[in-house]
Amino acid sequence: MITITNAVLFARASLALIFIWFGAMNFTSVGVANMASWIGGHPFLSGLEPQAASAAITIGIYQIIMGALIGAPLPSGSFRRIGFIMLGAHAACALTVLFTNPVWIESAGGFPAIGSGQGILKYLGILGLAMWAGSFDQSRMFSHRQNDWRQWSRPVMLAGLILVLGWIGAMKFTAVEARGIEPLVETSLFFAWTLNFVDIQIVSYVIGVIELLTVIALTGYWYNRRLYALGLLASALTFVLTLSFMVSFAPSWSADLGGFPALSGAGHFLIKDLALLAVCGALGAEFREYRYGRRA
Repeated sequence: MITITNAVLFARASLALIFIWFGAMNFTSVGVANMASWIGGHPFLSGLEPQAASAAITIGIYQIIMGALIGAPLPSGSFRRIGFIMLGAHAACALTVLFTNPVWIESAGGFPAIGSGQGILKYLGILGLAMWAGSFDQSRMFSHRQNDWRQWSRPVMLAGLILVLGWIGAMKFTAVEARGIEPLVETSLFFAWTLNFVDIQIVSYVIGVIELLTVIALTGYWYNRRLYALGLLASALTFVLTLSFMVSFAPSWSADLGGFPALSGAGHFLIKDLALLAVCGALGAEFREYRYGRRA
């Protein structure tokens, strides 16, 4: 049963796991390569590319501290609130990459055909989740902002789901995106069988239609609560299925580092859906509280 308490605990556990894991990966060659890629493509920071290793370690320490503060069972919420503030700042900075780096697919005409920026889009939902989960921790400095944070977080989380599902869903109607998901579909525990009947482009179309219909259902937040609840359920199912790729798709793990638990670039992208699953839980708990007037 989804309650506020359960949703907060799941959000904290998910965010802590993701960012402690990301932080640890920044001490490896995979983390350094990712950092070099983002710095090298940045118009203002490209001169720092030779210091990519140092930058990766610095960010890694930041992420580990942030994740530990969010996930640790501390008696006081003040330290957790600091962790959530650190995460909010991190997510906001990450979102700026959409405006500074070449995250668009030039072979598909550039903007709005999004490529490497798909993983960056997920930080909007993560930002909203940090605001929401952080609003339940009391602290002297921010206690007067508690209810405001919770209220503001809802549209941010919802926008995060709509943006990710809508934009990536629309990309499923392009040939380049169909080719991109083909290795995932071929090895999937749930989708591989479909290729026995139709080609990958048709599968991509079907996935895109489902994701866009889910977005339409999510807009029921403003006019139809039952439709909205269906959208949250469909969103959660979508993220569960994409997380299953981490089991079926071997390249989710870095072969150069010996495989699991070393995340590859694809693994970094996929595991963020754990946070988006937590967003679905948070919005579902809010919906349940609104509908039944139950607080937990």
